[in-house]
Amino acid sequence: MALHHSLRDLVSVRGAGVVDEAEEFRGVLDDFLAEDEATLGELNLLVDAVRLGALRRVLDVMDHGAAPQAAIREAGAALARDRGTDDPTRSCWALASLGFALGKVDESTVRTFLGDTGTMSAPSRPVPPIAPAPDPVATGPTTAERPTTEALPDGAAAAAPPAAQPGAAPSPAPPTAAPQPAPYAGPVPPVIPEQRSSRAGVYLLILLVALLLGGLIATGIILLRSDDPTASDEPTSDAPDAGESAAKALVPRSAMLVPYVVDNISRIYQVDTLTGESEPMTSAGVDARLPTISPDRRTMTYQLGAPPSVVRSVDLETGEERDLFDADGDCGTAGRPAWSPDGSRFAVVCSGIDKVVDGIWVANADGSGLTEVVPDPDVNGSPTWISDTEFVFPIEEVESAPLTFWKSDADGSRIEQMDVELDGFLSHADWSPTAERLIFLVSPDAEMEGAVWTVDVDGEDAELVADGSYAHPVWSPDGDAIGVTSYDEEGEESLAYIPLDDPENPVIVPDPPPGDIGVPVWGTR
Repeated sequence: MALHHSLRDLVSVRGAGVVDEAEEFRGVLDDFLAEDEATLGELNLLVDAVRLGALRRVLDVMDHGAAPQAAIREAGAALARDRGTDDPTRSCWALASLGFALGKVDESTVRTFLGDTGTMSAPSRPVPPIAPAPDPVATGPTTAERPTTEALPDGAAAAAPPAAQPGAAPSPAPPTAAPQPAPYAGPVPPVIPEQRSSRAGVYLLILLVALLLGGLIATGIILLRSDDPTASDEPTSDAPDAGESAAKALVPRSAMLVPYVVDNISRIYQVDTLTGESEPMTSAGVDARLPTISPDRRTMTYQLGAPPSVVRSVDLETGEERDLFDADGDCGTAGRPAWSPDGSRFAVVCSGIDKVVDGIWVANADGSGLTEVVPDPDVNGSPTWISDTEFVFPIEEVESAPLTFWKSDADGSRIEQMDVELDGFLSHADWSPTAERLIFLVSPDAEMEGAVWTVDVDGEDAELVADGSYAHPVWSPDGDAIGVTSYDEEGEESLAYIPLDDPENPVIVPDPPPGDIGVPVWGTR
């Protein structure tokens, strides 16, 4: 039975709720499936599809009318990125198989993605035994019968073919490929015919020795590799801990970090743009504002109260918080930091303990190495990096007049004004390395609401994305959508995003947390 059929049987026995919780789902899979029915990598992948929310995203967008294959491909690509792999076809297979188990997609959809992967969801993967050939000499499996590396236990290596033995008597060419040794799991005795000549006995002895040597060589390679300090320790998607990889993003790419304010206290939530599911990222009672997210989506910063204020850094894996800058230093109070695209540095408007803007400083990601690069008190707003060595920032030369925008090298050695081809009040500059475009909110006056435009890195080639009552535009991590807050006719503000392939139909994110919306972040800024 194919694995997706076994999953459907599981759902019919335990109910659709079996895929609600990842830990419970994993335990049920271990109990329900036969040992040879799925590899460890496949089990990890199925559980990650539940744990990382990919299955829920597929079901939600299909419930809103999306085509199954399109929904699976989009969510599968996101799941692969969240797992730290570049192979979305395996993720699509997992989502299609779970969708089939829940009765949401037909078998042809599963087979579409099964054909893409080539080896997933095979009924079983036994290692073929060495069977007797027509010649009374036992031979190994043919090339067609030889198990693939996916059939091997994690970490096992296929043994090298036995070397030709000097002095061996020639024999007629066999009808199949030359015998290859199986992966070593102890000596494998050949099947010996009842009648054999002494010549056959010699061949059998040679084959047995070759198998033993091949297994020992393979085992030695593994042991040597484990002691080799240059050997890669990066887990593959089939490794037992692939879903827990140290490089795995801790905030999904579909999620924004959004402050919501209740009784003048702001709390930051992680909000999934597809489902609206949310969870708090900061403690109740802590006035956390203006979040940022690192490029690897594992570290967050926020402002403690209204800026300029203390900037805190949060390790999202451990929950450990610390002040990013020395309280008595040049950035004792500061604005919203901007991450460089490689995650190695910040650019930040610093105010010191007097809360008076001094200019822009650049620091390492841990807050060390603080260096002033733009000594200008008229800087008014957060910078945004356009490369690993250059950022853009706004200056308010005259109060209530339109901001001007400038480029600076990370060391401040070259600062020049940008000639942006847009009229009106420009704000909220945000760069997307993927789209290679800058966002601007363009308003007719100094109000918060306006239209969303993009320009190229030189401020040229202006394109209107969406005209309307929007605020706080931010790029998605993939550069295919722009997160905003949107105002309806009654002036109610909602979290939303504008898909660039359908900008006339912005999507309101459902089920918001309680409170008024603050300034969100989606991709790195």
